[in-house]
Amino acid sequence: MHRLLLSCLILLASQSTFLKAEQLNHRAFPDGWTWTSITDKAVTTEGDWIDDRFRFADAAHKYTTQNKASIIWQFTGSSLIVRLAGQNTSSYPGTGLPSHGKLSVYIDGMLTKEIYPAQHGREFIAATNLSEKTHQCKLVHSVHGEAAGVRVEGFLTTQVSVGLYSVAITAELQEYLNDARITVSKNNELIRTTIGRNWLTGNLSIALPANDSFNVRIEALGWSSHSLTTSAIQANQINQGRPVYLYRDPQTVKYRFRYPALNNQAIRRPGEEFTARFLGFDTTIKEVRITRSNGEATFTRKLSFKEDTAKAFYYDRQLDVVLPDDTPPGVYDLEIDIEGGRRTSTCKSPSSVVIVNKYPKNPKFVTFGHLDTSGQFQAEYMQRIASIANIIGADMVLASNSVNAAYISGALSRLRIPYVVNFGNHQVFGHHRWYGSDLGAVSFGSDLLVLNYGLAWHEPVEPVLAILEQHRSKTIKVINAFEHNAPESVLDDFRIALIHDAHGPGVRVTDMGSTPTRRVGKSNSISFRLVEFLDGKVVSATYKDHPTAPFPFARDEVSPVRIEMQSPTEAVVINEYEKMFADGQVTFLVPAGSYSSTAGTVKSISISDDRTMAEIIISVDLKPNSKTTIELIEQ
Repeated sequence: MHRLLLSCLILLASQSTFLKAEQLNHRAFPDGWTWTSITDKAVTTEGDWIDDRFRFADAAHKYTTQNKASIIWQFTGSSLIVRLAGQNTSSYPGTGLPSHGKLSVYIDGMLTKEIYPAQHGREFIAATNLSEKTHQCKLVHSVHGEAAGVRVEGFLTTQVSVGLYSVAITAELQEYLNDARITVSKNNELIRTTIGRNWLTGNLSIALPANDSFNVRIEALGWSSHSLTTSAIQANQINQGRPVYLYRDPQTVKYRFRYPALNNQAIRRPGEEFTARFLGFDTTIKEVRITRSNGEATFTRKLSFKEDTAKAFYYDRQLDVVLPDDTPPGVYDLEIDIEGGRRTSTCKSPSSVVIVNKYPKNPKFVTFGHLDTSGQFQAEYMQRIASIANIIGADMVLASNSVNAAYISGALSRLRIPYVVNFGNHQVFGHHRWYGSDLGAVSFGSDLLVLNYGLAWHEPVEPVLAILEQHRSKTIKVINAFEHNAPESVLDDFRIALIHDAHGPGVRVTDMGSTPTRRVGKSNSISFRLVEFLDGKVVSATYKDHPTAPFPFARDEVSPVRIEMQSPTEAVVINEYEKMFADGQVTFLVPAGSYSSTAGTVKSISISDDRTMAEIIISVDLKPNSKTTIELIEQ
């Protein structure tokens, strides 16, 4: 019983972030605080203001560059906080300029504050200790020199005293870090959560109740999170915290590896082989292994290998690696320990080896494209789609026309299935450090090839042909492309079954060429698709048998497919779509032992390295509009 209780605590702790994200409590305020959006009808403007919401940002805002343009709002409350919008980033083309103007604040006609948004975080205190009557706030934008621009998101009012907590956030590879989520709690009670950070300065500011201290958690997908405790917040002051530095999440950092790697994962069954190439220098190879974790449970296998010395060159070395017959299914990091002077280290390629018990004869792909994943809020949405893909029994994820690889690698790090991703016309340059070449291919057993192509088809096509020729014998060939307009002669010659894309005109689901090839494209950025095969052909790629419609999934919507853990041994699987998902997947982590299930069938049982925990995967059909309760019964 004690061991089961300990397991309960471990599992609930490991799933707390997942459950919090699923609740979509992405803008929380203390009791008694009132939020008023800049789009509220009570807020009026003078001059030229543009209604803006940069590519699925967490909230809408108004933007101006006109001198003396103003915003006027009547309010009640003793304290007023103004919330600015995020600074649009120069790394993402076509987003407009940052806010370089001056903002003057007038309360009841009196100038109370002047700020430069380019220097501040997203919140500042405009007034405090006001009387109980109705007041007027007027924000006036001023051009100074050649600098102009301000973006305003809304207002917070409260009757209590407030202070501003401010902290500078820098990071490893911080040229990719735009914003972050800040979550504030007290005695395990949520106080505030919001998106923040001015990427121009790194400053994150958030208004908090005065005269108390709080626990703060700062999260950016792709980076390791950081937790801290504030001092008592002083009223009507900037409470400056110590600078925070975020390291990259180790699950997104490749070290001294060529392949396998993200976008070039080795997908194998237990007992099979794969080739690894890494920077081994002139060291001694001490051990080769694969490892993965689920909560506090770790699953590791030491691998036998043989070095192919004929393939070595300079720093590079190449191994033929054999997987043990008892390797549990899952997505593993590949690690190689090397020893030799200053080169002694562990070479690591995260999420690069995927173990499956069998290869799919009729594969299922979750596909999406151009989700505008440039920052934290957008990455949280992609992460939730990844969670859906895990649940509905997909074999692989195809993502196209992505943006910021730093966030995307974090958002997809929880996938328990393989994936490929390409970057197109809105890319933040530098994605190759995570995902390698714009052209690659992944074999999923002897029958399935997925070619990943992130360039436009007017580029020379010969490299694509070379890869396809190597895999001509495969019975199912899929292309995950930036654009769909591949030469039909290529599609026909190699009998391409599916081309998935996220950019370009035309009917989103249609046949191309004489084979034919089924084109499945992105319809919008608030959806995903499930592409299902039967006998080598696409038989379904839309929702509710519509000719082109994808599965709808709004950014602010609770995930229509989700798992609610009642305890470590009981789960409720919710499917709110009008679609049956065959072979859905539910994973339990429980003390090692013998178990039966009240629903579904046991797909696999994996025992942790220390032999204390069992990871049990249950396969269950998820009926449309259903709630399915699955309970493990210890024998």
